[in-house]
Amino acid sequence: MYDLALKGGRIYDGSGMPSYNGDIGIAAGKIVEIGRLNGGAKRTLNLDGLAVAPGFIDPPTQLDAQLLSDPLGTSSCFHVITSVVIGNCGLSLAPAKPEERDAVIKSFVRV
Repeated sequence: MYDLALKGGRIYDGSGMPSYNGDIGIAAGKIVEIGRLNGGAKRTLNLDGLAVAPGFIDPPTQLDAQLLSDPLGTSSCFHVITSVVIGNCGLSLAPAKPEERDAVIKSFVRV
């Protein structure tokens, strides 16, 4: 028994192979089966006409400051970004020495 069955979506698995129509069975928060599901599920979503893909990683994100006021990073999750790498652009709000905080904030205002 699946906790959730996603039925009939167009699956893009990230492998580079062509997409295909199929179902996805999820149990305990993990994908446990992909293909044509025959088992029952506590909840089923019909995904006909929708794409199903793994999350995407945004390595050059500029969310550093936004995450302080928007911890969910909503601008990213609305675009199917599930993971971000922050602070790799050479500009970050933290750590900052107290005497340097105003200069760092002004840099972010310009960005």
